Amino acid sequence: MDLLIDFYQQALFVWDKGGYLMIVLLGLSMYLYFLSIELWLRMKSVIPKSLQSIPRERWAAFEGGGRVDRIMHHCLANHKDLSETRKRFEQIRQSEASYLNRRLRFLLVLASAAPLIGLLGTVAGMLRTFAGLSMEDGYKMDLVANGISQALVTTQAGLLIAIPALAFLHLLNRRKKDWLRCINRIESISIRQIFPNQIKTT
Repeated sequence: MDLLIDFYQQALFVWDKGGYLMIVLLGLSMYLYFLSIELWLRMKSVIPKSLQSIPRERWAAFEGGGRVDRIMHHCLANHKDLSETRKRFEQIRQSEASYLNRRLRFLLVLASAAPLIGLLGTVAGMLRTFAGLSMEDGYKMDLVANGISQALVTTQAGLLIAIPALAFLHLLNRRKKDWLRCINRIESISIRQIFPNQIKTT
């Protein structure tokens, strides 16, 4: 309990010393991690290991996790046309890759902005410090101390947001590759299950 109280007091101290830019950094971090988690869940896929054992007549009704079932229902709506099915899978693959690339670039911009906002707080804190040095002795030390605190706290907060965010972006990039491979695998097994005769003749 005492540890929680100490942590709360330290957090309030840091928040107070960081100034108004702490509000900007808090909002940025919440938005950044919300979008990251939303993107992570979008790429969630559940594909059973025993895909090959699913009967052909039940294959089109298979429901995976995340967007897998919707992708399959869209691509396998016409079971008589192999070329149309392949075309739909290609459209899905390109659409997913384009959307994910845009999202990941946007998240990278947000993650890169955090330390820059922290640097802005450093500049503001140093300006307060220099302003304090030119005042009378009674106010000088308070302004100098507050300016240095703001300069250090905002920089630290910006780095604490950016470093984990960049690490999470790396995981998202790996998950994107796995997700696109998942779509390829779904396409390959779907075609083998639903169009076995057409594959043999092509």
